[in-house]
Amino acid sequence: MLRHIVFFKVNSEVSVEWKAQLLSEVKLKLETLPMLIPEIKQFEVGINVCSDAKAADLALTSEFESADALKTYQEHPAHQAFVAWNRDKCPRSSVIDYFV
Repeated sequence: MLRHIVFFKVNSEVSVEWKAQLLSEVKLKLETLPMLIPEIKQFEVGINVCSDAKAADLALTSEFESADALKTYQEHPAHQAFVAWNRDKCPRSSVIDYFV
């Protein structure tokens, strides 16, 4: 299995009130992907509860059978639509992929 983890950081100019709402919306949109993309074997999205300024705001952990399955997911129109929609909401992200 290939584990794919993405850490998202909300635009720093977003107000505290809007940030919570925005993160909930991002989480909901991400959580629709497993219903649309069969290559996803495991999928979990969590909103950070830590107040450390260095911490990410949201994390996505997902698993795929292979690197090819991950690539299919990344190229899927539903994933591409999410990426385009999210580009200005969470402009900073970090990714790690590794075999488990």
